[in-house]
Amino acid sequence: MTVNMVVSYRSVAEAFSKIGHMPIQPPEPEGPTRRGTRMPDEATLRVEISEALEALEKEQKDPGVMSSPQHALASAMQSYLLENPPGEPVYIKPRGPLDVQEVKYDERDILGWVGSFFTWWKKIRPEPWLEAPDEPEKIGDGRRLRVALLADWGTGLYGAPVSANSIKEDPRGYDLIMHLGDVYYSGTEKEVRQRFLDVWPSRPDAVSRALNSNHEMYTGGEGYFRVTLKEFGQKASYCALENDFWLLVGLDSAYKDHDLAGNQGQWLEKLLKRAGDRRVILFSHHQPFSLFDGQGPKLVSKLGQLLTERRIFAWYWGHEHRCILYHPHPVWAMHGRCLGHGGFPHFRDDLAHLPVDDAGKQWRSIWGKNLVPGGLILDSENPYIPGYEKKYGAHGYLTLEFDDAHLNEIVHEPDGTRIWERQLT
Repeated sequence: MTVNMVVSYRSVAEAFSKIGHMPIQPPEPEGPTRRGTRMPDEATLRVEISEALEALEKEQKDPGVMSSPQHALASAMQSYLLENPPGEPVYIKPRGPLDVQEVKYDERDILGWVGSFFTWWKKIRPEPWLEAPDEPEKIGDGRRLRVALLADWGTGLYGAPVSANSIKEDPRGYDLIMHLGDVYYSGTEKEVRQRFLDVWPSRPDAVSRALNSNHEMYTGGEGYFRVTLKEFGQKASYCALENDFWLLVGLDSAYKDHDLAGNQGQWLEKLLKRAGDRRVILFSHHQPFSLFDGQGPKLVSKLGQLLTERRIFAWYWGHEHRCILYHPHPVWAMHGRCLGHGGFPHFRDDLAHLPVDDAGKQWRSIWGKNLVPGGLILDSENPYIPGYEKKYGAHGYLTLEFDDAHLNEIVHEPDGTRIWERQLT
């Protein structure tokens, strides 16, 4: 596998359609499957493959452009096709300077490959849960702190490596570099090494931290728990860091999908009791609320009291492949930020009906609805997807600059250009 190879619906649709009339032989059962039952029979297997193909089709993008659905089986199939290909794949002619190649497979190879894939798939188990230390890590010099945030960045393609280089070469330095999750396609150990760690903007002056996500958990979190945490010296999939004025808390919202697993709720409450008058910022992969995607009722319910008591100053998340700066929540007074535009190619929304904001031509104002606050949404093209620049939304990253009780927030294009800067407090 190389980072520049991508698998899409086109890669397998023709092959699977040609074997549609043939029986699919399930592999021999070897004990309980990941769902607690034995390997499904041929009919069930066929339905599961059909659902996976449908998910890939819905997520289909342009030739040579990475796509991956929020579907465990489909995403795992993409990973396995690259790492354990059925025969010799055919490579579509590269498009543009990125030299990204989309691969295709022959139906004569796919039929036998199905059994080996499901043999691997059924053995997937969630990695053991790890508990974080009760005491936050000290970060920065106590007063000043600089943080770089990336989310949905683990592609190794497009604007992702450009952002990484900008962070790595920033002359002002960073104390913390944090990823809010998603390594594609399904966070296998090989993908974590090649699409994530090999490109990660490691700096000698910065601590690196990463949060768990749904794509990592599609293969049980093997790459994340076995490789990323070890590489970063991180004790668990959730973490806390502090200086004299701020408490920064990263949550695992993916071990239980869009929820808080383990003891995180009680752990956070204990942290806040000890936090004194420090302001609190949360980080997670999944969103508490959204104007464009689903809401997070399970996630919010675990933190309801802290939110209603206005203990949370800001919350940064990914998952949704947009950059949205929400206005302070009318009830919780919290600053909500979606920054899932780190490196995954996402179609631009049709926002022509929305007014351009005073912040600049890249930003449009969006109105709140259904108890979700309004805000600003980034609306600009992506020069890192050659041939489709206007069709896909921009990539980028955020910087948080803490100076005593003050917080300055900066949105960057991948090359480091500042397109938004505001002091939140």
